[in-house]
Amino acid sequence: MTDFFTDEERAFLGRPHIARAWFAELDLPSGLWRLHNGVGRAMAGGHEWRGVSDPAGGQLVSISAVEYPRFGQAAKVDIVIAGFNVDFLRSVKEQGREIEGRYADLYWLAFDQETQEAWSSGLKKLFPGKLSSPKIRWSGIGTRTVALTVESLWQSQNYPFGGKLNGADQRRRYPGDKGLDFAGVKVYEVIKSDA
Repeated sequence: MTDFFTDEERAFLGRPHIARAWFAELDLPSGLWRLHNGVGRAMAGGHEWRGVSDPAGGQLVSISAVEYPRFGQAAKVDIVIAGFNVDFLRSVKEQGREIEGRYADLYWLAFDQETQEAWSSGLKKLFPGKLSSPKIRWSGIGTRTVALTVESLWQSQNYPFGGKLNGADQRRRYPGDKGLDFAGVKVYEVIKSDA
């Protein structure tokens, strides 16, 4: 098994007040966005990242944990934004179909909360994936959220197969195709020579 962390990284992670910051590089219709889950702007990995949380303005972002996928399922990360303005909601509604399928990479960075020192290893790419179509949810007059799901490259595993792998089902899907007529049948080839 390979070591994911060097001795220097393990020593940094062993400090008493280490936290993680999330960074997302999103390919949106308006261009490439680099966002982090904090407040203000931050420099990391040679790029400037814009904070999307604003507790004073009421906008908060939650990012779900990346769970180890079970057999037959792909891993995913849910990003939920709450407390946004009307212009943001309109743009999400207008560009929802254009957003689906674009790439999204999630990174994390460890830092010491007491000294604000980031570890020397820089950003670690945790989750390369693709964006799902955004979901707008509301409840009553005060709760509005926009949820995005970043699906892993194996997202097609989340859909059931649409049939059986036999000749009859293959002809139902593709009339006239005989590609699976001999699936599961022992075939013997006899080569005849004219000589």
